[in-house]
Amino acid sequence: MDVININTCQDPLIQRNTTHMREAVSSRERLIATLRYLATGKSVEDLKFSCAISPQLLGKIIPETCWALFMTLKNEYLKDA
Repeated sequence: MDVININTCQDPLIQRNTTHMREAVSSRERLIATLRYLATGKSVEDLKFSCAISPQLLGKIIPETCWALFMTLKNEYLKDA
């Protein structure tokens, strides 16, 4: 399963709406930031420079996206999950 397919499958789980106060971080950007965090092992403080997302928001995005990845992929890759 490639990244584009994963993003399409989990998009409804992590997509947020833009408000009149701020523009929402897209589901694609959320997935990229999470995968970069998991792949590099960098702290959110270091990751904020490469993703241009605040560390506070990264602290919310990463667990939400990890949960969405688990929910999306569990039936295909895990038995009895």
